[in-house]
Amino acid sequence: MKHLKLFIVLLLVGAINAGPVSKENDEDEIITFTKEFYLTNFIMYNAKHDVVNIIVPTNSLNFDESKMTEDEENMEQFFKNLILFFVEADVDAAGNRMDKGLYVYKNGKATKLLENGRDAAASSDDSTDVFFGAKDGIYIYDNKTNTAVKYGSVTDDIIAIAKENGTDVIYYLNKDHELYKVTDNGQKNVKIEDVVGAQEIVLDTANNLYFYTEDKQAYVVNDNSVKKITGLPENPKYVKLIKPPVLEDGVVFLSDNAFYVIYSNGTSELSDFRIASKAKPSAYGMEATFVQFYAFHKKIYKYNLLEILSGDIFENLNKFLEENEEIIRNESPVSISSTRKIKKHKQI
Repeated sequence: MKHLKLFIVLLLVGAINAGPVSKENDEDEIITFTKEFYLTNFIMYNAKHDVVNIIVPTNSLNFDESKMTEDEENMEQFFKNLILFFVEADVDAAGNRMDKGLYVYKNGKATKLLENGRDAAASSDDSTDVFFGAKDGIYIYDNKTNTAVKYGSVTDDIIAIAKENGTDVIYYLNKDHELYKVTDNGQKNVKIEDVVGAQEIVLDTANNLYFYTEDKQAYVVNDNSVKKITGLPENPKYVKLIKPPVLEDGVVFLSDNAFYVIYSNGTSELSDFRIASKAKPSAYGMEATFVQFYAFHKKIYKYNLLEILSGDIFENLNKFLEENEEIIRNESPVSISSTRKIKKHKQI
């Protein structure tokens, strides 16, 4: 439960600052996440369409430790300059999407990379690669030219993509909801026959793959087997897979209005937190831990923990950070020295 509570606090950092969460009663301590989370001073980008995906690479594209210093001013600048990718689309009442482009947000400017890009993925290792799933196959990001370049031989119509840590393996879903495994630098792709009807895919940092089917039931793929996640509601109307910042062998699963953590052993854990139906983000970008991004009503909101800690909220979170310093150090892409610098920020 310790890791789960840490995830939730990180999720609600901005909400705590704004004071929008409400405790339903003291006995069960159910906390509801409301749309007051989305304060105008946290808006980073105004989109023309719905933002349906946000990806914050936690590999060396953003978190190159050779470029991270103890200098406080440089740390603040570092967090301000994170590169992220997002996808825009028009979404109808039935949830169907019309592609409006895959973008990179870099140095304060959004650039469209692909007209028909649907998703992006990056590992959490020392690589600098970011891969895109598009209507005509897989692309890779060229940071020098700020462009997308065709990768491998896949020409499938891709709707979702995920990248393993420490290998060249890429997974993708095509428009027929078939799962493929891509290897050999994009030259070989093999259908995973045991996965049928996947609607969305997410990898945890241990390379376990999670998906849910059309009936909104969640599964995990590992050790060449597929396990159904137990302990989840039987007939939810809405579900969402979320890659959190501090879990190694699990991911977050939003079922209707309740947050769960689902684990690689096929179990699940219900949190004490809920989200109001009208407050659900259209996209989550939580991977970077200390800087998180959420999309809501065609806007991307950025929550920089370093900046928030410099305000009045610091006293409320200081004890929490001290108690969980080891978890944050070990499981955040930010180095141990960076973590210490953040804790010292208010005290200097």
